[in-house]
This record gives sequence, C-alpha cells and structure tokens, in this order.
Amino acid sequence: MKPIFFLTLITSLAASVVEGSDHTHKQMRRPQPYIGLEADTTHPTLKLDKVNLKPLLAEQALSSRAANDFYECKSTNPAPGDSDCNNIIDEVIGLDQSITVASNACLTFQYGTCWGFFCSLCQTLTTDTSFIGNQLINAEALCVSNGQVGTVVSQDAPQWEAGFVYQGAGLPDYDVC
Repeated sequence: MKPIFFLTLITSLAASVVEGSDHTHKQMRRPQPYIGLEADTTHPTLKLDKVNLKPLLAEQALSSRAANDFYECKSTNPAPGDSDCNNIIDEVIGLDQSITVASNACLTFQYGTCWGFFCSLCQTLTTDTSFIGNQLINAEALCVSNGQVGTVVSQDAPQWEAGFVYQGAGLPDYDVC
C-alpha cells in the first residue's frame, strides 16, 4: 500500500509541475495575515476608576483629535509584544473602512500576544479604521513600547476607548458617560 501511495504522490506532483510549466500566467493568491477582527457585543470586564487617567497632551498625541483625551498605562507580566501590536495597527489602518460600533460594544483585533480594542462607551459611534488605527498608535507609543498595556480614552461625546492588552486579558471599562 505504501509504494502505491508514494507513486500516486509522485505522479500527482509531476502532473502539477507539468501543468504549471505552460505559458499561461495564473494569478497566485498570497495568504493574508489573520488578525481576528471581531465585534464583541458584551461589556468590557474590568471596571477602572477614571481618576487614574492622565491627560493626553497635544505633543504626546499622534492624532489630531486629542482635546479631551486621557490615557492610562499599567505594568503587566507578561506584556503584549510590541511587534504584535504594531502588526495590528498596520492591519487596522490598511482596512480603510467605515465602521459603526454599538453603544457599550467593542471591536477586538488579535495578533500573537497582543489584543487591540476599540470600544464605544456611551452611544453608537460611526468612525473609520484610520481613526481607530491612530488611537491604537497613541496607546502603543505611550504604553506598549514601554512594556505595558494601555488605554486611550475620550471623555468628549461620543466617548470611546482604544488600546492594547495581553492576549486573553479582560478589557478595561472607564465610566465616562
């Protein structure tokens, strides 16, 4: 049985090589990295006090909309990998799509050790993946690049939060409504 299987395998491979050697050009599909984009309709699980939020100063922000934004970084062991979080940022910005997020719902983005998130806190929010990516850039630059998890929070309507946690950790929930 083994010699027949081996011969069938070799014959199949040879036929594939011969078929692929003709001069008709077939378009190859490259696999895209999977980041696990999903909408989570449950509430974030970690109730945190907004008193610990620090103002996000204009010179710290990589986004133009930081007038009343705040952030918090926390040490964690293990911390999400900076390169994993940067992969999420690249993929989110690359989506180039409008997105509506229901009130108290979160989008999660998963890659390796890093889970990125964007949550609408008080009301339904329509935005785009460029905006979300820019907020994730802020959280990465302020927190993840220093070996911490972190969240950027907007207290202006429509209130939202974005950031990174280690894979499988609960998402923060700041009461800013």
